[in-house]
Amino acid sequence: MKISAHVLVKNEERFVWFAVMSVINYVDEVFVWDNGSSDKTSKIVSLIKSPKVKFRKVPEMSLQKAREEMIHETKADWIFILDGDEIWHDSSIFEIRNGIEKSGDNKDCIVVPNYMLVGDIYHFQEREAGRYNVAGRRGHYNIRAVRNTKGLHVEGVYGNEAFVTKEGIKVQDLPENRILMLNSPYLHASFLKRKKFEIGDGFPSDFYYPEVFFRSRPEIVPSPWGSMSGNFKFLSFVETPFRKIYRRTFLSFKKHGY
Repeated sequence: MKISAHVLVKNEERFVWFAVMSVINYVDEVFVWDNGSSDKTSKIVSLIKSPKVKFRKVPEMSLQKAREEMIHETKADWIFILDGDEIWHDSSIFEIRNGIEKSGDNKDCIVVPNYMLVGDIYHFQEREAGRYNVAGRRGHYNIRAVRNTKGLHVEGVYGNEAFVTKEGIKVQDLPENRILMLNSPYLHASFLKRKKFEIGDGFPSDFYYPEVFFRSRPEIVPSPWGSMSGNFKFLSFVETPFRKIYRRTFLSFKKHGY
């Protein structure tokens, strides 16, 4: 089974190197398309010297159109969805690869949990904040691999987009026996870029971070090991109680994402 990673990025200089390098040994090709970065994203990607990486700048293309074009150019059996701020453990991405090879045509997508980092890489969002609904589960889950079937396409806008079969079925709405659930979490750093003011749960002292964080990296790539500033921590202490109350009341019955 061939696997093509699709990475659509914009201003992801902080983590894009770690994201791509964390999966590159487990996929057959990596489409990295830059949707108009104004930071060092493109420069950093250019430093990844691998024939697997297929880099392109698409600043004028909508996100939906870019994903459609990626699908059109993909000949692989499966599509692995990677954001420029998602970092994988070797064991987790290995399980994705292994799940694809074992499932063959018997599954159509793979769902995994994730740690939503808040403040810094040492803290993650509480379980109650996860509101994605897929395959009968609700929480911090994401579809991260989709079988590349004939007629597969993308519908919706950024934040609420979906891969859809030629029959018009969103992959998250397929029968549960067509969805493979794997307990193979990854780190998602989206909130670190957006500076979401929240005090999250701390990782245990024996938590092992993705191996890519310990590799030698180009000087232009920022260190992932910084801690939240004092000002950020103060604002987070103020806002966090209100966020938790809001989640447990107004948001408790509201569907989000899938």
